[in-house]
Amino acid sequence: MRSTCLYLGALAVLTMVGTACAVDWPQWRGPERDGICKEKGLRADWSQPPKQLWLVTLPGSGYASPVVADGVIYLTGSSGAKDQRRGSLYALNPATGATKWTCDYGAEWSGDYASTRTTPTISGGYAYLVSGKNLVVCIDVRTGKVAWSVDAIERFHGKNIQWGIAESPLLVDNKVICHPGGPDAAVAALDIKTGATIWTSKGLSDASAYCSPALLTLRGRKQIVTQTADNVVGLNPETGAVLWAHAHHNQYGVHPNTPVAVGPDRVVVASGYGYGAECIRVTDSGAERVWFVKAVDDHFHGMVLLDGRLYLEGSSGPLLCLNPETGAVLSRTEGVKRATLLGTETGLLAYAENGSVLCIKRTGDTCAVTGSLHVDFGSQQHWASPVVANGVLYVRHGEALAAYDLKARP
Repeated sequence: MRSTCLYLGALAVLTMVGTACAVDWPQWRGPERDGICKEKGLRADWSQPPKQLWLVTLPGSGYASPVVADGVIYLTGSSGAKDQRRGSLYALNPATGATKWTCDYGAEWSGDYASTRTTPTISGGYAYLVSGKNLVVCIDVRTGKVAWSVDAIERFHGKNIQWGIAESPLLVDNKVICHPGGPDAAVAALDIKTGATIWTSKGLSDASAYCSPALLTLRGRKQIVTQTADNVVGLNPETGAVLWAHAHHNQYGVHPNTPVAVGPDRVVVASGYGYGAECIRVTDSGAERVWFVKAVDDHFHGMVLLDGRLYLEGSSGPLLCLNPETGAVLSRTEGVKRATLLGTETGLLAYAENGSVLCIKRTGDTCAVTGSLHVDFGSQQHWASPVVANGVLYVRHGEALAAYDLKARP
């Protein structure tokens, strides 16, 4: 218990100090892949909604989030007839939303909810993404051209899943981590420069489960932690060897939420469809359950760990605040129904499925909605995660993207 408390205290300090200067948002869930914006000086008072700076409509639609890196916004979208749907990466000017270039990266998901899923990862002058058809693609952002592309289903003999591959790639050293879902290849690592296979997860052949993996340190060891259709797993980043596996399953094998470390040897996973949230302790011999909270119904809205408290979606809609050590529900906040979360120094931002973006103030273990704006543009479901970078809030709805000023004023 004491080690967990020390871990959470240290993590809170790092959250406020260690990366306070980071202003870009270069990958899924932000600089550290944890759904937290470390920027200072963001507006806390939403008694008047933030000012919209611009709104653009793109040729393609998506559920994927934008990312911001080195003065450019990147996001994916798809368009075209159902059997001929194509995916594109768009590079936009953050000042105006104007398109700088567009790159067609190949065939995209054309089944149910036919919009892009992948949030690109930007690093070293390249964008990496995974299409709904499991094309792993590298794009040179200096030219807007595809550098290499790998059909992960074909190479690793995997199968697509009911609603299409929906992961956002993780970069570890010189590797792109992806989920082919093939025999001895539930997870694979590709060379970041060429797309060549570096390793596969020998002995692990589970189907993909829409999960974007995380690189976490548990028991003093860096490991790739992700969810497959049947397991939560920790993998050796260098070899792909399975370090541990913990069985879990729900009705549809859908586990889209990125795992969150809540202690030096503990990780929390959460899903919808009756699975709930579970804290797992990694041990010398494998992994074991610490606690389970069925009241959680977090389909794909993510979890945020702030100041030693875990925030996530509850059954029938309330925002839950949990003690990550015990799983105890400390508070429920109504009016935040089915919302994707983002943490900031001023509280939480939540983009709900009804089209409202909410500003949430935290006071101790309780939360209160202090303001909102309504997304009255775009089409389809409100499923894209909000992003904050350089004092600007970006909200994506289908084919539309809007920017809002979040800088605090004296």
